[in-house]
Amino acid sequence: MPAATTTPTTPRERGLGYALAGGLVITAIAVVIGGLLFAWLLLATRGPSAPELLPADVQLYAATSPNIGGVVEVEQLRRALRDGLGIPEPEALVAPIETLLGVSLREHVAPWLGSEIAVAVRGADPAQLRSADPGASLLEHAEVLFLFASKNDPQALAFLEKHRAAREARGETIATLERNGVSIHYAEGGEPGPIAAFAMVQHYLVFANRPEAIEHLAVADGGTGATLAQTAAFVRFQKERTTARAGAIYTDGTPASEAIREALRDVLMAR
Repeated sequence: MPAATTTPTTPRERGLGYALAGGLVITAIAVVIGGLLFAWLLLATRGPSAPELLPADVQLYAATSPNIGGVVEVEQLRRALRDGLGIPEPEALVAPIETLLGVSLREHVAPWLGSEIAVAVRGADPAQLRSADPGASLLEHAEVLFLFASKNDPQALAFLEKHRAAREARGETIATLERNGVSIHYAEGGEPGPIAAFAMVQHYLVFANRPEAIEHLAVADGGTGATLAQTAAFVRFQKERTTARAGAIYTDGTPASEAIREALRDVLMAR
């Protein structure tokens, strides 16, 4: 009996539907991977907020949002300075600030300025602020920080370099110390001033009256110690704060608060 002949099975032809299905699967995988990568990039570049960097014992904190949708909101900033700190003519601050920084605010600050400007004070003794010059006393005995959120860190760092060069051209000696991966630049010698030290901490460009103030931010960025954002009183303040209250200011409720506010106004209005 002859052996049965086995006919090879012809592979079934895959139609257009299979090709479409395969394409959809590959596209879905690409979308998922791309979405995860995008989310990772967002999380990786997002730094802590200013209150998450500041120590818990901050006595006064004021913040405003000068940049909405990529546009610097000048009127928002004016209201914050008038209502919150009692600066009657905010426009009068521009010229002395530009002289102090050594650069044009429009050309070298506006392009990178993000959605928050904040000022914080800690370590102030109200008795020391009862002097003929409370602003100078505040700068000498407390820690005063000005934080500017950056939406473009390379541009913000370029501004810092121009600022440093301008100060060195004026004869200042600028030194640098490293703390927790942060390069803190500070002027050696001279009187305490609102921009004696400066650095980039996370996505904030920070000026302070002494390098130690910025060191505390660098330590907080490393997860050491309680922060202002974790303080119960500040949490309540944030919940009650509205965008309409441009000049809303958080204080720790101590007798030093009002004295600090008045001294800070003197610092900002000093010529």
